[in-house]
Amino acid sequence: MTSPQFKVEDALASLLTPVSGLNVYTTNRTGLRLFPYASINASIGSQQIVPYSGVFEISVELNYSDSTARTTQSIFDDTYYSIFSALYSDNNTLVTKVQDNVTDLKIFMGRITSQSPSIRANKRAWQRGLTLSFIVTPDANADGLRDYDFSDALNSFYIATI
Repeated sequence: MTSPQFKVEDALASLLTPVSGLNVYTTNRTGLRLFPYASINASIGSQQIVPYSGVFEISVELNYSDSTARTTQSIFDDTYYSIFSALYSDNNTLVTKVQDNVTDLKIFMGRITSQSPSIRANKRAWQRGLTLSFIVTPDANADGLRDYDFSDALNSFYIATI
């Protein structure tokens, strides 16, 4: 079973594929990255509500970078707005869009918590980052445990063997 944070990363990566010319990389991708790119790094946080509830907070860093040598500020901003509009639209929320790309997680909440523009001088690159937060739990039907019937009628034969 894949960890929830990697499933959220993959779902966000699939949302960004329609952005023209953008290379999308997730945490498990190592090596060089080609400009322009968006990197997605999710980390699982603490359990919500109570310990052992199975409801987790997942924090996601989505960073968009491009070289100042190959693009202009206006093109950089247009691509960033395309990324932003891939996450949000008038007819679907962020939760709905991510949930449509993840079949075995239940996503309760998803939102952008912060935004950070920066210039990386050593790489001569512009970078804009989004921090997203999701509250998720493994889907009740996904792990197969809920398919077992532990009712007394089916398990009563165990009593005779004890």
